[in-house]
This record gives sequence, C-alpha cells and structure tokens, in this order.
Amino acid sequence: MPLRTFAGVLAVLVGAGVGARVLALPRLLPDLDAVNFARSLRGFELAAQAPHFPGYPVYVALARGASAAGASEVSALAVPGLVLGALALGVLGFALRPRLGAVGALVAVALGALLPLPVLLGATPASDGTGLALLVLAACAVGSSGHSRRHAVLAGALVGLAIGARPSFLPALLGLAVGVPRGRRGAALEGLAGGVLVWLVPLVILTGPETLVRIGSGFLRGHAGEWGGTVAVRPELGWRLERFGFDVVAAGLGLPWPGSDGEPGALLAARFLFALALAGALGALVLAAGRRALAPSERDVAGLALAMGVPYGAWMFLGQNLLKARHALPLVFCLGLLVAVGGAVLARSWPPRAAPLAGALAVLCAAVMLPEAWAQGREPSPAARLVAHVAATLPPSGTLLFTGEEARLFEHYVPHYRAGRPATGEQLRREVTRVAAAGARVYVTSSAPGVEALAPYLEPVARFTCDPRVRSHAHDIVLFHYRPPSGAAPDKVL
Repeated sequence: MPLRTFAGVLAVLVGAGVGARVLALPRLLPDLDAVNFARSLRGFELAAQAPHFPGYPVYVALARGASAAGASEVSALAVPGLVLGALALGVLGFALRPRLGAVGALVAVALGALLPLPVLLGATPASDGTGLALLVLAACAVGSSGHSRRHAVLAGALVGLAIGARPSFLPALLGLAVGVPRGRRGAALEGLAGGVLVWLVPLVILTGPETLVRIGSGFLRGHAGEWGGTVAVRPELGWRLERFGFDVVAAGLGLPWPGSDGEPGALLAARFLFALALAGALGALVLAAGRRALAPSERDVAGLALAMGVPYGAWMFLGQNLLKARHALPLVFCLGLLVAVGGAVLARSWPPRAAPLAGALAVLCAAVMLPEAWAQGREPSPAARLVAHVAATLPPSGTLLFTGEEARLFEHYVPHYRAGRPATGEQLRREVTRVAAAGARVYVTSSAPGVEALAPYLEPVARFTCDPRVRSHAHDIVLFHYRPPSGAAPDKVL
C-alpha cells in the first residue's frame, strides 16, 4: 500500500476514533472519581481528595490547562485523553507500518480507535484515556529506542510521564523494558528519571513530604486490605475469574457474554462475527508462532505486547477492583497488538483478501462499539440520574440520604441536600435509626454499605440502571424510602 494511501486510511481511522469519543462524552460527571478530578481543577490538594491519592499529577496538569483555556468542567477532564489519544493512534500507525506492514498497522489502529473500552474511557472525565495514550506513545518510542540515544531517552521520559498520569499502569509500563536494547538502557533510565521528576518534585512541594507519605501509606493500606477490591478483600476465585472475563471480553472487546440475550439480534450477530474475526487473527498468530514462521519484526511486536500484558494481567487479577472494567484497558491494548500481528501474518499469507478482511474487522468493531458510545453520551450515569431525581422530587429540608460513592455527586451538584456515606453497615444502622426516630425523612440507596440489614423497612422509590458494558461499576442503583415500624423504640427498630 503506498504511503499516501496508508496515511489517508490512517487519518480516517483516527478521525473515526475521535468522533466516537466525542459521541461518548458524558454530559455530567458520572462518579466519585470524576468529582475528585473536577475539584482538582480549582485547587490541587491530596488531603482533601482533590484529587484522591496518588494525585495523577500529569493528567491533572493537562486538565487544568484545558480548563484555563475555557473548557467546561466535563470537557476539561476529557480533553487530555481525546487529544493525546488521537496523537497516540497516529503515531502507532506509523510506528507499526515498517514492522507489521500496512494492513497489520491499520488493524492495530482500528482496534485502538474503535474498541468499546478505549472509546468509553477515552471520553470519560478521568485519567484512564490519558494514561492509555501515554502508554501507547511509550510503547512506540520503546520500539524505536534502538535507532538512537535520543529515542531511548524519549521512551524513558514517556514512561515516566505515563506513571504520573495513571500509576496503576505501572506493571505494563515496566514490561516495556524488555524492548529497550542493552546499549540504550542507560539513556532510557535517564529519560525515566526526568519524566518522573518533572511531576514528582511539584507533587512533593505542593503536598509536603510528610503529608504525602502519610496519605500514601493510608491509601495503600486501605486499597490492599479494606476497600480496594484486591484478592485480599475478595478472594473468591470463581468470582474473580468471572469478573476478569467480563472486564476483558465483554466490556473491553465488546464480545458476547452470558446474560446478553435481550440485545437486538443484529447487535448480537455483530458481536459473534467480531469474535470470529478476532479469533481468526489470533489463531493465525498462534499457528505462525508454532511453526516459527513469524517475521522478526512480528515477533518483536508480539513479544512487547506479552511483556506488557502478562504482568499487568496478573496485577489486575490480584490487585485491582474487578468491579471496575476500566482496569482492563492496558490488556485490551495488548490484545489489539496481538490481533494486529495475526492480521499481518494473514496479509502475508493471503494478500488479495487482506485489505477487505481488515476493513470488515473495523466495521464490526464499530458496530459493537457505537451503541455503547451512544448510551454513555446520551444518558447520565445511574448515580448522576439518582442525584437529579432526588433534586426534582424531594425537599432538601428534613430529608437525609445514606448512600455509597454517589454521596460525592450530591455534594458537588446539590450540596444543600444532606447525603452521607457510612463507612460500615453498623454505622448505617445506627445513623438511620437515630435520624428516623428524630422525625427525618430517610432515604437509602442500594449502594450504601450494609443496606441488606435494613431490607424489611425499605420501600423502593426509583431505580436507575444502564448497560453494565457501559458502566460495569454502579450500573444499577435503587433508591429506597426507610419506613420503620410505627412506635418502635430507636434502639429496637432493627
């Protein structure tokens, strides 16, 4: 394929990816993390969770720049991921063309531009899109690090910046080290030090070293052993396998998953065809690898994908909250690279059909992504709809709400409503009993800790749901009115 034709197709794919992300841009902040980031636009303060630890200083700096330029709250938080994501897709195409050929490179870009999870998170007001873009740019730079010392320094600097944008991607970023030639590792370390220091020094100055250590140690202890959803908190193997599979296969790639029978037949058919297309490309890769028929450059790309994906997959499975599909983002990128290598193998083995098959793959990918992008952009998250419903139907005076993470949305959008987030089920029981006995109207959401113990006294008022592929976490929230037995003593209601 001539360079001019390749560049034209690449531009179309990048434009389609940007358009899909604009379509998926939410109208309101969707959750607690987004509110914390929005608070950081006005002032960076880790102690006040503006944002929460580890601070994501690179992302916050970019978002504050967009805000200073006049972007709205949601747009300012989404612009860094949108702009850097488009840049990363373009660089990825040109970086892979000499290694995988035109078809393989365009397959990688099509998947990065149009797969559901990169699209949804690339438009979400959070750090995920920016972190993925920097991960892609770092991978491209590592692939070119053998060309010169300058390329190696750039690769290290991009890794350092990516850590400052999305620290949880660290296992994938460390995996990139296998792609740096031995003679360039010193230069890459220099770049890494510079990329880390450019955000670490301001972070320490703004927060203070003692405060930073205190906040960080408390956060890490809580994440590991209390609320972080790690294997220490949720050790059930079957549950973790099921959630891991859903995050990668269903939410990440948009493939069929049990429980999706209610979908339109055309969409379900597209998901199955897309699954067959991905399986065919991966099958071609496995067969070529088994026969040792991969070209050296194809082996390099596949090896780099595995070097990122395997350690990150282990970290995600053991150390992340699998209720949140966003943690699968680096794995989805690595799988896209492996599919692209398989596409390159097929292009060598079956040249006349390679371009049409790659085009069909891109169309199927867009078909499974578009309904989800449309849903995220058209309808606010269940938590945001809960807040709007309460503000429209309940008086703030005399009303108390007990919720989960959506308490921060109440604080942000309707601070005149009193919405508390109890830390434990016992605290929920005590507080609900006390304020109800005092005559307050009490409402509880299904996400409040320990809400099950109140079940005999809860009357459903409204339900707010969305497709779990769009929001795997908090995709189904019920608002209850608390009605204790009349005449019950406050300490004997439960």
